Amino acid sequence: MGILSRVEAFLERFFEAPAGRLGASIQPVSLAKRIERAMDTNKTYGDAGVIVPNQYDLHLHPSDFAAFASYRTSLEDDLAHGVVARARHERYSLVARPRVELIADEQVRRGEIRVAANVVDERGSRLREAGGGQVASSDTMVFDRPVSDAPDSARRAYLLVSTRGSRPVQFDLGGPVIGIGRASDNDVIVDDPMVSRHHCQLKLQHGAYSFTDLGSRNGSSVNGQPVSTVALGPGDTIRVGDTDIEFQVRR
Repeated sequence: MGILSRVEAFLERFFEAPAGRLGASIQPVSLAKRIERAMDTNKTYGDAGVIVPNQYDLHLHPSDFAAFASYRTSLEDDLAHGVVARARHERYSLVARPRVELIADEQVRRGEIRVAANVVDERGSRLREAGGGQVASSDTMVFDRPVSDAPDSARRAYLLVSTRGSRPVQFDLGGPVIGIGRASDNDVIVDDPMVSRHHCQLKLQHGAYSFTDLGSRNGSSVNGQPVSTVALGPGDTIRVGDTDIEFQVRR
């Protein structure tokens, strides 16, 4: 560990440990700030620009971990969404969907937060060299999916996603189910307050895609008509919140 890393580790212990000794509990905002710090200190440079970790393991003392047990899953998802939001704001690149995991660790003192940050692929395998990541430069972020056995017609399908008139982001289809919404576990993550966390999905059936609204708060429309489920054809435009999603198929 270099001198700067040792100084940073000392300062982290200095400021965070008193909370545990005084009986104060760790708050979710403290977890978010530690992730932001780990993101900044572990960034690297590649063909896609500034690449930051997308896997964050937060090691907590068991008593601190227990305080989050009742809503751990939703908290991890919210923290992962925070990674996406900050990556957009700072124009960082993520090579795969961000993941955050809280871990009970008896080696960590109460009140401390230890973060292990890594760049991993969709399967969770650590990558030695990060390149070709997703540039977070708009209100929409998409992530590559593993190649499926979809028919050629599905492989040629793609989406053009634009929020509030931003430059469209292209997302190639081919997967059996494509989730769209604000939550970080979607395939297409949309930063639009009018869009639900899990707003809608595209489903591959008999070589063609259909659209289904997942009971969203503000509903969905296709070509200006409110819909719940509808088959999609080239040129159809889905509207969710302030986001337009154009469905297209390459010839």
